[in-house]
Amino acid sequence: MLLTLTDIQNSGDLVSALSGIDIAVPARSNGRKTHHTETYIACRLLATLAATNRLTFPISVSRRDPPNDRPDVVMHAGNAQVGIEITEAIPKQFAALCALAEKEFPDHWLPVDLFPWDAEALSKDESRALLHQTARPVGGWLGDAPEREWALSIKRVVETKFAKLAKGGFQKFDQNWLAIYDNLPLPHVHLAGAIELLKPLLKDLWACVPAFDTLFIEHGPVIAQLTASESEHFVIRDLWQPGAVT
Repeated sequence: MLLTLTDIQNSGDLVSALSGIDIAVPARSNGRKTHHTETYIACRLLATLAATNRLTFPISVSRRDPPNDRPDVVMHAGNAQVGIEITEAIPKQFAALCALAEKEFPDHWLPVDLFPWDAEALSKDESRALLHQTARPVGGWLGDAPEREWALSIKRVVETKFAKLAKGGFQKFDQNWLAIYDNLPLPHVHLAGAIELLKPLLKDLWACVPAFDTLFIEHGPVIAQLTASESEHFVIRDLWQPGAVT
C-alpha cells in the first residue's frame, strides 16, 4: 500500500491508517525502489510526530512520483501545506565500497569523509584499488571521532539538499522539511554530542533563501528534530513491530 492518506481527523485515525501501510524495504539486491525507502521513512516520522502531538489536523498526505517528486511528499496539515524531502545519509558509491569491504576487508573500516557524495561509480578493480589505499584497521576510532564524522556526513547530506531546494522546479510550501534516514556505517555515535557538533556546521545553511524550516534525522531508535533555533529528539513510535500498541 503506497503512502496516500486523505482527510485524517485525529491522531488515532492517523495511527490506524499508518499501521495498515506496508513499510517493508527489500534488500538493495532484491528489488528495492525509491518508493520503498521514502514510504518507510515518512511513515515512521509521521507516527512519531503523532505520538508527540506535533501535528495539526485534519491531515492529508501523498507521496509524489517523478518527475513531480521535488519534494517527495506533500502534507496538508490544518490550514498549512508542508513539503517533505526524504533522503538516506549514505553516498551511493560509499555504500558499494562498504559492501565490497565487508567481503574482502572484513577487519577494516572506511572513513566516509574521504568519499564525495556525488562520486561516479567505480569498477570492481577500481574499488579494490581504492580500498587498498583507504581502508583502515578496526580500532582506529578515538575520542569523539565517530561523532565528528557523523556531523560532517550529515552536513554534506543537508548541503546537497539545500542546493536542490534552491533550484528551479523544486516546489516550496508553507513549511519545508528535510527527513534523513541515518544509514552511515559508523560505530556507536553519542547522538546528543554529535548534534552539538552538527549545529555550528549548519549555521550558515539556515540563513539561506530558500531554506528547509525543519530537519529530521532518524538515528537508531530515535528521530532528532533540528531547526535554526533549537533541537530535540523523540523515541520512534514503531507501529509495525509485532505487538506494537496502536
